[in-house]
Amino acid sequence: MNFTYKIATLNINAISSPMKMKMLTNFLLGQDIDIALLQEVANDDLSNTYGYIAHINEGIEKRGTAILMKEGISVNKIKTYRQAEG
Repeated sequence: MNFTYKIATLNINAISSPMKMKMLTNFLLGQDIDIALLQEVANDDLSNTYGYIAHINEGIEKRGTAILMKEGISVNKIKTYRQAEG
């Protein structure tokens, strides 16, 4: 089997407004992105991104990373790293 995926990497700079979240979704769907690697994620709003499953890794000071995978792409053995506070 041959699998080809379209992958994008974006620094989203902690976007949280509904309009910017809609712009992100439109970009992903418009470009037919299969996997998006995101930096500077500051909230869990990405879990509501239409057509994608979010794997969020919260970082120090709430700035972390995330992977958005198009629904239907199967993954397993995902581990997340949580920075200990203190």
